[in-house]
Amino acid sequence: MPLLLLKSKTPRAMPFRSISAPWLAGLACALACSSVQAQTLTEVVQQALASYPALASAQAKAEAARADIARARSAHYPQLSVGASANSYASGSTPNALGNTTFSPTAKVNLWSGGRIEADAQRAEALTQSSEAQRLVTQEDVALQATEAYLNWAKTADLYQLSVRNLNGHLETLEDIRKIAQADAGRRIDLEQAQVRVDNARLAMQQRKSDLVQAMQKLQRFWKDEMAARPMGLTEATAANGPLGALPLSIEEATGHVKDELPALAQYRAQVSAAEAAVRQAQGLHWPTVDLVSSRQFNTNTQRFDTLTQLQLNMAVYNGYGTQAQVEAAAAQLRAAQAALDEARLTQKEKVANAWQEWATSTSRARLGATQSDVGDKVVEGYRQQFRLARRSLLDLLNIQADSFNYRSGALAALHDERIARARLLAAMGALAARFEPGSLSRP
Repeated sequence: MPLLLLKSKTPRAMPFRSISAPWLAGLACALACSSVQAQTLTEVVQQALASYPALASAQAKAEAARADIARARSAHYPQLSVGASANSYASGSTPNALGNTTFSPTAKVNLWSGGRIEADAQRAEALTQSSEAQRLVTQEDVALQATEAYLNWAKTADLYQLSVRNLNGHLETLEDIRKIAQADAGRRIDLEQAQVRVDNARLAMQQRKSDLVQAMQKLQRFWKDEMAARPMGLTEATAANGPLGALPLSIEEATGHVKDELPALAQYRAQVSAAEAAVRQAQGLHWPTVDLVSSRQFNTNTQRFDTLTQLQLNMAVYNGYGTQAQVEAAAAQLRAAQAALDEARLTQKEKVANAWQEWATSTSRARLGATQSDVGDKVVEGYRQQFRLARRSLLDLLNIQADSFNYRSGALAALHDERIARARLLAAMGALAARFEPGSLSRP
């Protein structure tokens, strides 16, 4: 990917007559190609939601839990089986009606189980709801990770570009003091001081470049195609109709979105339902099991096959209080699940409140930083002009350049932190992934 280069000398304006039609065609083709390779925040997040492995894993777990419902409900249906045996008597004489090979079909249907079968099915349904809620939580997490990766790419790209500008400014100062040192040998120490500042600015630029490369590598976890030269469409993304727009205006409004329907809470609520079903399933062990069984067996008295139908009742009379222990264990698990739900409600509300406060703080920081950095840029330009007129010392100019660089770095960081805070707030409210669904909002 092409990276930003140091500022070069401005080329002379090209005469109008030299701009030929083939050159214009080549420029149009280059612009078209660059637009094809570019990707927006929405495209990156949508690709992540469609192909990220964690979502495929969560979906598979939800499907496995859904299949367990059929397993639990299958106990309500008749169970058909066939047994086969090869017969051989030591005396060598096998009854003709029996034969050397015997097939014994059996049909069994449960008539009463004390509610254990239905409780098992309800528990499987609750666990399926928990798995589905976990899938939605994973979806929000992936959307947030992809959004943060894209916004951090934009942040590091802007900070790298700023470091290039900072280096260019120090190079310009170095060139000015070099001219002065050529005329006044006593100013050689100023030249060395300016060179030290240039080296420091170059080190800062290299660090920012490393941060940019790392941010791009992280983004490639979610975007498998070729990377564009720069992020695009971030202003539109934070507009009122963008995926990161339309946020709650107050902390009370934000925390009002924390309801049991939120996937992060729905998961715990489903686990409570599963624990309640487990209690009913354990309590059903106190009741007898009644089965109707019909099988085709060889009757040794009549020397032929007969159909045997039985009404079987099975009940545990004493098992060392094992059944009661299972009931108590299930009840304790229910209390634990309910306590986890209560805690999740508190922590989720706190998470949303903190996210809203972080966004509000970063918004004010971004506004203040923009004003401060604009003033700093003007002061640098004024100091440079005064330095050239010998009305400011080199140290004054170098110090204000460093201050201006810090101001602008803080302003850019605050601008992108505000966008990241938007994404975190929406994710805490369980609304981030839905913002990137096709047709949900007008987006770039």
